[in-house]
Amino acid sequence: MGKQSRDKGRRGERAAKDLLTSRDWLILADTSSGLSTDDLVCQDPGGKVVSVEVKNTKMINVPEFVKQARANAKKNHWLLLCHLDNTRSWLVMGKGRLPVIWHEQSNEVK
Repeated sequence: MGKQSRDKGRRGERAAKDLLTSRDWLILADTSSGLSTDDLVCQDPGGKVVSVEVKNTKMINVPEFVKQARANAKKNHWLLLCHLDNTRSWLVMGKGRLPVIWHEQSNEVK
């Protein structure tokens, strides 16, 4: 993976952390290391520990990304955050959750 791709991934993870904390999620661990593991481990507002996979790509491949999120989480709860290109919005999917769109807190449109 090239430097530009890694930098884009880091920017996405930073934005995802901000999005989660703005919704009262607690970041327990930033586990991203380029290995086959979850990007973040978080606690949701209800106290459930969740494995989080963050995707900051132009094309969203839902089946592939969900498969990766499930595999990385193993038997734990999982959450997938996919940034919608050229927006401040994210597709959010997870175990036991309906897919929704979350928006970053900002008055300006990207």
